[in-house]
Amino acid sequence: MRRSSVIVLVIAACSATSAFAGERTHYLDLINRAHDRLVSVSATPAGGTAWEELLQGEPLAGGGGAVTVQVAGDQCLHDVRVEFANGRRALYPAVDLCRHRGLRIQPLPAARQASTAVAARGEAEAAGGVPPAE
Repeated sequence: MRRSSVIVLVIAACSATSAFAGERTHYLDLINRAHDRLVSVSATPAGGTAWEELLQGEPLAGGGGAVTVQVAGDQCLHDVRVEFANGRRALYPAVDLCRHRGLRIQPLPAARQASTAVAARGEAEAAGGVPPAE
């Protein structure tokens, strides 16, 4: 009888542990310091191709609009892609969601020929994200 109760306890403990196992959720505070409103914000694990839309509902106003979004996944490094109402886009590569909770979306430099800007890595930690450079 004692042996069967030990087995039952072990099985119960294993099932309780697996019930709590799952994808981790990161919270990211976005602050739009750009002039234009954001119409799309999406993320994927760094280097990935499966983008998940994070901005649900209303566009995020420019000039200091803020929102907190959820990013599901066990990885810390995520690429974050933003799209502005004027059609321009920026990519913030390898944002460390484990070390930084916030990302400041900076104004894009004057338009050149490309419509997508890739953020420079060097200034990431100072800005809580990386200001894009085209």
